[in-house]
Amino acid sequence: MKKFFSFSGTISGKIFFLRILFTVVLIFPVFIALISKWTTYFMSLGDFDISDSSMENQILIQSFGDELAQKIAENPEFYMNDFMNSFTIGWVFIFIICIIPPIWFGLATYYKRVSALFFEQRNGVFAALILFEAVSDYIVLSSSGIINTIVSLIGLLIFGFLIFNNSKFENHEG
Repeated sequence: MKKFFSFSGTISGKIFFLRILFTVVLIFPVFIALISKWTTYFMSLGDFDISDSSMENQILIQSFGDELAQKIAENPEFYMNDFMNSFTIGWVFIFIICIIPPIWFGLATYYKRVSALFFEQRNGVFAALILFEAVSDYIVLSSSGIINTIVSLIGLLIFGFLIFNNSKFENHEG
């Protein structure tokens, strides 16, 4: 298990692709934590007992949901700010614990593939790749239009290059 999270060795394009897919699976706990926090927040806004399965309570929950949806549609900024302010140290700690493994595994995967393709310059190429990914994420999230499309296509070309380009190593260790 340790070799999967270490930054030593090299991997083939096929293993790189499979490891990226596994990184997506590692992100599921983040989504589960987010849904749990979201549910906890909205349950705290209501004045009902979720464990009561009576018809009156179900009608109360349904009417609460309808009213809340209407209020959120009228003033989404208030509820988003209130949701963000409801985070405690415990929730922040849960999110950090959930996000560290996929980030670490993803970085190790990219480093191993870059090491297979550019062994002598692996540190510089890896740093440039991480810098490009950070800048492209910022551009994609902050703009739209042709620049967004161009940056996304460049990212896909780099990803395709990492998958399909042959490395000089016959046997990969990692």
